[in-house]
Amino acid sequence: MIDRIAALRLFVRLVERGSFSAAAADLKIKQSTASKWVAEIEAELGVALVQRTTRSLQVTEDGQRFRAHAREVIAAFDAMRAELAERNPVPHGRVRISAPVVFGQRFVVPALAGFLVRHPDVHAEIVFADRYVNLVDEGFDLAIRVGVPVDTTARGRKLADSRRVLVAAPAYLAARGKPRTPRALTGHDCLIHGDGNTAMVWRFGRGRSAEIPVTVRGRVAANNSEAVLALARHGLGIALLADWLVTADLARGRLVELLPRFHAPPAPVYALAPPARFASTLVRALTDHLADAWRDR
Repeated sequence: MIDRIAALRLFVRLVERGSFSAAAADLKIKQSTASKWVAEIEAELGVALVQRTTRSLQVTEDGQRFRAHAREVIAAFDAMRAELAERNPVPHGRVRISAPVVFGQRFVVPALAGFLVRHPDVHAEIVFADRYVNLVDEGFDLAIRVGVPVDTTARGRKLADSRRVLVAAPAYLAARGKPRTPRALTGHDCLIHGDGNTAMVWRFGRGRSAEIPVTVRGRVAANNSEAVLALARHGLGIALLADWLVTADLARGRLVELLPRFHAPPAPVYALAPPARFASTLVRALTDHLADAWRDR
């Protein structure tokens, strides 16, 4: 017998991703299992939810209606699970966490390990991804994100701030010179952390002066901060990175801090959870633990 809630989560994710392979990968199940679950739901309902071809997948009108109801059922189940968990003040059960790759490996994993040692009845799964996940559709109880949250449907709590530093390699500075003001960055190659097709605005402050927004561009963009760091080391441009990521390179002289009299706004670190899960004993306890672990971050 199929896990009904898991099957509903799968179908909602299938509609969002548009393919069985992608949806199955997100939920950590085999593609054949995903196809079987949808086929069983269709057989039970007596309607086609999707139309499959060798190259595409189309959601039927019945499939769209089913997805809307499936989301409601998932939300109700998560709310019930959170309510029942509240009756037991000791953290227990399963928690599925999404975390950005680099920050997750360096900070989330050590903090989570300490929490699991203290609470042996907690089982955890951590999924590393720099993209913004859909907490409800993908079955996440908690997401850790660096930066201002974009998901307006999630409940959030700020856990820490991550200071950012402007850096470049000595080789780049020897060839291009040092920028003396933030606006001088417009004449430099800047390493974009994100989508290279979108203009990036870096903001700088100095004391009580108004923020200076600077639209920067460059030859290279990457969606991973360690990749940006590696590109900066090779002298390919100026990067704006978290201080904890560049401390060792600055100490060894592989990178040089630029515009030290100016400061970029820190990147906030948030814990996000679906409203139904935010108040659960487990999620609340884990969030408190992370906040304590990063209090001096």
